[in-house]
Amino acid sequence: MSAATNALKLSAENVALGKGFLQAASDFKQNKPGRSALVIGATGEVGREVVKHLMASDAFDKVTVFARRPIEFEGANSAKLVHKPVDFENKEQLERDFAGHSHAFSCLGTTRAKSGKDGFYKVDHDYALNAARACKAAKVESFSICSSTGANKDSMFFYTKVKGQVDDEVQKMGFAHTAIFRPAMIECKREEQRLAERLA
Repeated sequence: MSAATNALKLSAENVALGKGFLQAASDFKQNKPGRSALVIGATGEVGREVVKHLMASDAFDKVTVFARRPIEFEGANSAKLVHKPVDFENKEQLERDFAGHSHAFSCLGTTRAKSGKDGFYKVDHDYALNAARACKAAKVESFSICSSTGANKDSMFFYTKVKGQVDDEVQKMGFAHTAIFRPAMIECKREEQRLAERLA
């Protein structure tokens, strides 16, 4: 299967941005021109929405998505989207690729059901922190990460404990701006359905 055939196609057709959001994006672009964003985990459900909103907002001069699967964007500002393949175990390459970006949005994640316990830890802990540390080394100013409700490094539950460990480490890295988002159940149409969502 060719890369073009396998590409994830996104558009901002159904993205509705409020006046306040658009004004904030316009003010940001005017006050801080030339900013560029990178998105990690852009092919997941949260990552897709982040990419679509970043593109629709026109706040950044460039949006780079780091993903194994190619991404194509249809609509206004499509020329600003850049796709780069990624290897989260190659820390030096991550740092080189992340250099020159001012903002990072980390939406990386998997599930134990899909990847097993060890696979979940590798993606949600090791890869997430590898990316965050590379961003810090590359002098990224702002780092935003999608975590989970209940995230706590001292949790008795493996999932929330891992999420909490990552959040704790990210906060210690000393980015100029750090944002940690902890959503609860995310309602969306997935290519795969998770057990908790089937029961909800």
